[in-house]
Amino acid sequence: MTKAFLALVPAVALAACATTTKPERTDGNAMVGQTTLVGADKIRVDSLIEDSRCPMNARCVWAGRVIVEATLQRGGTFETRRFTLGEPTDGIMLDTVEPGRLAGKKLKPSDYLFHFSVAR
Repeated sequence: MTKAFLALVPAVALAACATTTKPERTDGNAMVGQTTLVGADKIRVDSLIEDSRCPMNARCVWAGRVIVEATLQRGGTFETRRFTLGEPTDGIMLDTVEPGRLAGKKLKPSDYLFHFSVAR
């Protein structure tokens, strides 16, 4: 019985390290770690690089920007790209980011929802 228990310890330890992936979407929306379909391409948002948007409850000289790093799957290739809100990249546009920022409130990367569309 002791040998059987010891044999299970590594399996349990590995299972505890397993990561769960967020389900793939088809509506152009994605959270960090999630994949979405945009036209014939797939985009997985890997990380939020920058959110310097002006908070909704503040006055700013500069509107700011949002930049995300994502993996673009086009055909059989996977490429890392940076997408900036409102600027087309490889025919794809990061067109909305939610929620808006508020002065005094810190957002976590998991709070964000990004929407991508085919750039026109």
